[in-house]
Amino acid sequence: MIIEKQAEAGDVAHKVEIYCPSCNRDVDETELAAQKCNDCGEDLSTPKQSVTIAATSVSTIGILW
Repeated sequence: MIIEKQAEAGDVAHKVEIYCPSCNRDVDETELAAQKCNDCGEDLSTPKQSVTIAATSVSTIGILW
């Protein structure tokens, strides 16, 4: 499962990918709700997560050179 959030005022853009800790396959909402991987049958009460945070540039308005 991939959850993406675009940057908004005062917020940063980020992406969270959720995987099975046993077989490393992508899981979906149904598997998370059941807390069981459909591929290997492993418990998903503590799934593996990969988080990416997007860095943005700082505005040069008001900065003196």
